[in-house]
Amino acid sequence: MKVKNENWALMMSAVKQYYQEGLSQEQIAKNLYISKSTVSRLIKRAVELGYIEFKINNFGELDYVLQEELENMFGIQCYILPTLVDSYPVRLKDVCAYAAATIFHNIEDHEIICLPWGSTAEYLAANINKPIEHCEGIKVCILNGFVNGSVNSIKAIHIVEKISSMLNATGYVMPTPLLLKDKETKDILLNEPSVKEVFTLLQKSETVIFSVGPFDMKNTYLTELGEDVISHLSTFDGAGNFAGHTYDINGVEFQTDISKRLMSMNIRMLKKKKNRICIAVGSHKVRPVLGLLRGGAISCLYTDVETAREILDLQKQLQKKPGVKGRKRISAIPD
Repeated sequence: MKVKNENWALMMSAVKQYYQEGLSQEQIAKNLYISKSTVSRLIKRAVELGYIEFKINNFGELDYVLQEELENMFGIQCYILPTLVDSYPVRLKDVCAYAAATIFHNIEDHEIICLPWGSTAEYLAANINKPIEHCEGIKVCILNGFVNGSVNSIKAIHIVEKISSMLNATGYVMPTPLLLKDKETKDILLNEPSVKEVFTLLQKSETVIFSVGPFDMKNTYLTELGEDVISHLSTFDGAGNFAGHTYDINGVEFQTDISKRLMSMNIRMLKKKKNRICIAVGSHKVRPVLGLLRGGAISCLYTDVETAREILDLQKQLQKKPGVKGRKRISAIPD
């Protein structure tokens, strides 16, 4: 709903005095020659119209007990934030905000950072609010191609643009579709200079910041790959997917016709990186995260208490099964 110019100016004057100057509603009323109740209505209306946004910067105390248990069980570093509400978007925003405030201050000069596009990367980029001035010669690269021209995957450009600007870095995207029609087409594209340049960056990178998705790809942008892809994957006993590459509960990637056609970093490449930082929140992420933890593909995990407890519970259930302990691989599918 539009606001008339004179009313908009009055409303914005009221909210600026209230939120930016810290004046009382009574003082604002005197300054604007209006009643105190009108000031209250103007402020409320500004919030309703989206002119005012509220942000809570206190992440709460980390859960060091759960953190230590996860670290000892999998030999990783982790940060576990309290679960204060049931809302998934709020939980994800909290964890991404904490990650954004800590991850990038440990980046070294001339480092290559890779990350996939997706909702977690969007939240992460949105929460980098101040430039990281000490970084020099950084390169930021999206590690997977686009999905059939989807608007969702085109957001990768905005993600890499925001992170690059905050790190004073050079940004790159994968200039190809994520899933190609056949392996021959992929091989041809890999010899194209622009594509080869990005793939070289993927190979040289030491830091990957990523999330994972459910194996069936439900509630993810990857459902746009098509029903034939989803139907094909249903024939496997999978745990999750990383940039389109699917894997079992031990982090072993399924070698399928689809995996050979994907234009993205695969799990074998991921495992070779020094810093493998996973950000994941929610029950639908539990099995995917556990699969990569058991496969040794995660070196650092950012999550919340509820997700961490579910990961530990599932791991303990699996350990009780005969012949399944720790990271032992039970899949017969080759890595």
